[in-house]
Amino acid sequence: MSSTQKDKILTLNINSFSKEEIMNAALKAAVDLDLPIAVWRIPHQSEIHLVISSKAPRQLEQIDIEDLGTGFVIAPFHLGQLPAHFIDADFSLSFDFDEVVQMQKTQQEENLEKIEQLKARIEQFLDQSIKAKSYHVKPKDSSSSNDDYHQLIEKSVMAIKQGAFDKVVPARTKEIELEEDFHAIDLLLDLCDSYANAFVSFVSLPQIGTWIGATPEVLIEKKKDSFKTIALAGTQRFDPIMPISDTSWTQKEIEEQAMVSRYIINCFKKIRLREFEEAGPKTVKAGNLLHLKTSYSVNTKETNFPELATVMLKLLHPTSAVAGMPKEEAMDFLKEHEGIDREFFSGFLGPVNIDGHTNLFVNLRCMQLLENRARLYAGAGVTSDSQPEKEYQETELKFKTLLNILNKKV
Repeated sequence: MSSTQKDKILTLNINSFSKEEIMNAALKAAVDLDLPIAVWRIPHQSEIHLVISSKAPRQLEQIDIEDLGTGFVIAPFHLGQLPAHFIDADFSLSFDFDEVVQMQKTQQEENLEKIEQLKARIEQFLDQSIKAKSYHVKPKDSSSSNDDYHQLIEKSVMAIKQGAFDKVVPARTKEIELEEDFHAIDLLLDLCDSYANAFVSFVSLPQIGTWIGATPEVLIEKKKDSFKTIALAGTQRFDPIMPISDTSWTQKEIEEQAMVSRYIINCFKKIRLREFEEAGPKTVKAGNLLHLKTSYSVNTKETNFPELATVMLKLLHPTSAVAGMPKEEAMDFLKEHEGIDREFFSGFLGPVNIDGHTNLFVNLRCMQLLENRARLYAGAGVTSDSQPEKEYQETELKFKTLLNILNKKV
């Protein structure tokens, strides 16, 4: 049977199944064939995208958006010390309402053979109505937790008052047991339904394991001649009874957000970019939380800066919202005192050059899926006015972005 015939049969078969069934079959096929897979939904959109590479992901020490090609990238907090991973979009599916669009870009014979194996395996699992419980698990996993987060906050405040830096963002983890009937695709779709204004993603690679999350924070947005980034900081619980416009913020929260905004403007200054638009700060809702947000946009054609996204990515990551200010001093403190391996938490991830658009987000409100359990990550911005218990409770609120959907009581 020719490749064209197989494509036609799969397209006919695939449209007779639900998106849940197709995604579950695609995930199980990718895991069985040891292939990387990414599934995501852009904020305020209904369309869900899925890509699978016919080969191992490319490992990158730095990101050049213009030269990457089409696919999905996931990068660690310590990019450079650890590589980013790029999933080429050799095989892709898009789900929007009842329509399923299938695309295939690889032309190399070896990769075509792997894609045909993938398609055949997807068809097999669809026919068998198999629901995927499997996902890639990191080959070697070490426990990762802070001994005492309150004490870490106290050390952070003391260092700030001694003039070491102005702000630092220590993180912590929480591990939970997963129910026997846990299915990653079900969680992904529940996150999509619950958090319309978040970037919802599921990334599963043999080399690094599986990450799933719903992040509110844009890092880089590139669309044709436009560039966008945001400053997002300050956190409080969303009260459904109170109008968002009536939200009040403490001086600590206002200053924390202002630091992130100054950091972005300083990055513009480093590359002598003065023509940008600034909007905000304003209060925005992200799941069960409220934040202060300021948006920055640039017309790359008018400024004659087509490579701005790549240049700003190198300058921005990791942002002061996830590391601190000044960056180097804050990062040194975290390396010495934080006590956890962040891995891909507070790194970045997202689709690259998909339909001419690149959308990269800071990997927040996320968790790593392990064998029968999950490790959640959260951090809190610490300034001289921070109180340890309040910052601890902020991380608890951030955990609930996922825990509320998992319906776990921990």
